[in-house]
Amino acid sequence: MTSDPPDDGKIDARREMKRGLWWMGGATLVMRLLDIGSMLLVLVFLGPGEMGLATLAWSISVVLEAFNGLGVGQVVVRQHDLTHRELSGLFWFCTVLGIMAAAVMAVVAPWIAVFYADPRLSPMVVVSAGKLILVGAALVPLQLLTRDLRFKEAGAAQTIATLGESITKVTLVIAGLGAWGLVIANVSRGLFLLLALCWLSPFRPVFASTDRTTRQSVRFGLRVTLASVLYHAYRNMDFLLIGRFLGKEVVGVYRVAFDLGMTPLEIVLQLVNRVQFPIYSRLQSKALELRDAFYRSGRSLLLLLGPVTALICFASPDILRIAGSGKWLAAVPMIYVLSWASLLRGLSQIFPQLYQATGRPQYAVTSQLLTGATLVSGFVLVLSFASPSAAPQGVAWVWLLSYPLPLVAQFAMARRCAPVHFVGMMRAMLLPALGVGFVSLLLGAGTLLRPVVQSPIASLGILVLLGLAGYGLFLHCVMRMRPGDILPTRSL
Repeated sequence: MTSDPPDDGKIDARREMKRGLWWMGGATLVMRLLDIGSMLLVLVFLGPGEMGLATLAWSISVVLEAFNGLGVGQVVVRQHDLTHRELSGLFWFCTVLGIMAAAVMAVVAPWIAVFYADPRLSPMVVVSAGKLILVGAALVPLQLLTRDLRFKEAGAAQTIATLGESITKVTLVIAGLGAWGLVIANVSRGLFLLLALCWLSPFRPVFASTDRTTRQSVRFGLRVTLASVLYHAYRNMDFLLIGRFLGKEVVGVYRVAFDLGMTPLEIVLQLVNRVQFPIYSRLQSKALELRDAFYRSGRSLLLLLGPVTALICFASPDILRIAGSGKWLAAVPMIYVLSWASLLRGLSQIFPQLYQATGRPQYAVTSQLLTGATLVSGFVLVLSFASPSAAPQGVAWVWLLSYPLPLVAQFAMARRCAPVHFVGMMRAMLLPALGVGFVSLLLGAGTLLRPVVQSPIASLGILVLLGLAGYGLFLHCVMRMRPGDILPTRSL
């Protein structure tokens, strides 16, 4: 059985944001450090072709994973009056839906292998499909923890899943399984998540068939799901198109560039959005508090994302020299572009949470349609007309240049959900933006020492120290904050 925490109708959004940032921040940081560490380690043992093959296999499953629950997760977070039997019906619906999605992937796997002219893809796609069943069964228990603001348990479950995936990935790749090691590890993440939730979540489903509540939830969730499907489709379309136009070797190098360039975004975006959606949902009838919470989302995103983005950008040559003895250095020019594109992409992704929490998921669909159309058309144009040597870099530039127009449209739609104003948003983000610029100047100066030290480890250490010192100085002197104030030092 599940029970909601006592709720007198009031919520201290700032307090809940801080508490959520503490637990989810720690969990997300640990997860991404595990992801980064395991990825850099396996790069020593993998070649671009193996990385590209695994990327094609799991990118296809990621698109279908967007159908997970058909938006039921958002319904669970928004509605606090669902009974245990109704939640159980939603649980079984999501599990069966995952089984059906896995069956669809198994059926189309041979055609995917033919499309990419590589028979090895067919069994890999079938195995990747197993994750859809596992994440389907995990959806309702995980979203219940989020709804009840139990960020400690939610963060712990996802950290356990990431740790299990990382250990599996490193073990199998070192054992010589190559691309198969990456595919199996990706599936294992779903298994570890489900096992962790069985331990940490109080929810225990009973057998219940679908009823009116399930059908109503799916009708609402379909609009949310469409936005999610569109997002995951264009989010993975660059991998799929590069694999088709340029081959698995190129998509392997591009994958490394994308993962490193966008890693800071994945950390911060998961953190801010996971914390903010349940808070937005509770504040949906309190316009001014909702507006202030939205401003804090943008400010927190830039405070957390900006300095790390700058560090990844300037330190990427050292990181890849350490990880792959130079065989992945072709990814560096793309990282330079993708890391800054992550800032614009991150800003664009805080808007759908506001739309969905205020009951306007159609705005999320519209924004994802516009963003996806802009990006995918750019990918196709670049891959069709640029030379094979220039095309991957061109795809990276598409990510950077495609976001200004969608951002303008998203802000216009956000004003229909809450009394947000462009000036207020810019005021909230001005000082963090200046801090990013200051740290970037310091790091750029630090790269001038690279020929002198002649050691990627020493060069990386210098850049990390410069970044930490510069950002700490900026926080203390300009923002009147200590580094520890970004995340609280104790549970609130």
